[in-house]
Amino acid sequence: MPPLKVLCLHGYRQNSDVFREKTGGFRKSLKKFCEFKFMSAPNIINCSSNGCAWWFSKPMEFSAQESSAYDAGFRESLLAVKKHIKEEGPFDGMFGFSQGAAFLLLLQIMMEHKLDDFSDYDMEPIKFTILVAPFISRCLLHQAIYVHKTSIPSLVIYGETDFVIPREMSEETLNVFVSKPKVLVHDGGHYIPTHADAKKIYADIVSQFIEKQIQLPEFSSHHPVPETSFSID
Repeated sequence: MPPLKVLCLHGYRQNSDVFREKTGGFRKSLKKFCEFKFMSAPNIINCSSNGCAWWFSKPMEFSAQESSAYDAGFRESLLAVKKHIKEEGPFDGMFGFSQGAAFLLLLQIMMEHKLDDFSDYDMEPIKFTILVAPFISRCLLHQAIYVHKTSIPSLVIYGETDFVIPREMSEETLNVFVSKPKVLVHDGGHYIPTHADAKKIYADIVSQFIEKQIQLPEFSSHHPVPETSFSID
C-alpha cells in the first residue's frame, strides 16, 4: 500500500519551509506510513522571517485569545488550500499546528458539510486529521461554522504547560466533534513531542488508521504510555 499523503499546515509566523524543518522528528516517526506535503499560507506577515498567517484578527496581527470581528486573509486561505488540494491532491489526511490546526478544524467542517466556498467541493474527502495545539477561533465571523460538527477521525495533541495556546483552549475543540477524537496530552509546552514513547504512539495510531481503512482507531495497549509524559483519552 502506498504511503498516506498528508497536507501540512504551519503555525502563525511560520511558512512551509520552517514547518518542514520543525517537524523532522515527527515526520521521521511516520515515514513508513505517510508522505508529508507542505504549503504556506497566502498571507504574508511584515517581518524578516518570511512568516505567514492563515488569517489576521486585526490588521497584520493575530491573537488566538482575543475576540474579534476581523478575519482578513481567511477566505484567501480557504481558496488557496482548495486550489492546492485540487492541483496536488487528493490527500488522505491533513496535519495542522497551532493557528494551522485551528484553521484546519474550520476547514474540515467546511469541507465535510460543503459550506460557503466548499459548496462545490468534489474532491475525495480527507480521511483523518492530526491537530496539534488547536483552538476555537475567537473571530465572531467564524462561530456559525462551529454549529456544524465534524465526524472526520482526528487525533488532538496538546501540552499541559502550553502558555501560547493553553490546555483549556485546546480542550474546547473537543466539543465540535460528533464522536470524541483521540486525545494525546503531554506534559510539555507549545511543540510536537518526538521522544521515543511519542514516536511509538504516532506510529501505532497511524498504522491503525491504515489497518482499519482510515477509520478512527482504538489505541493499542501494546505501546504503554508513561503517565509522567502522556495521557491518552
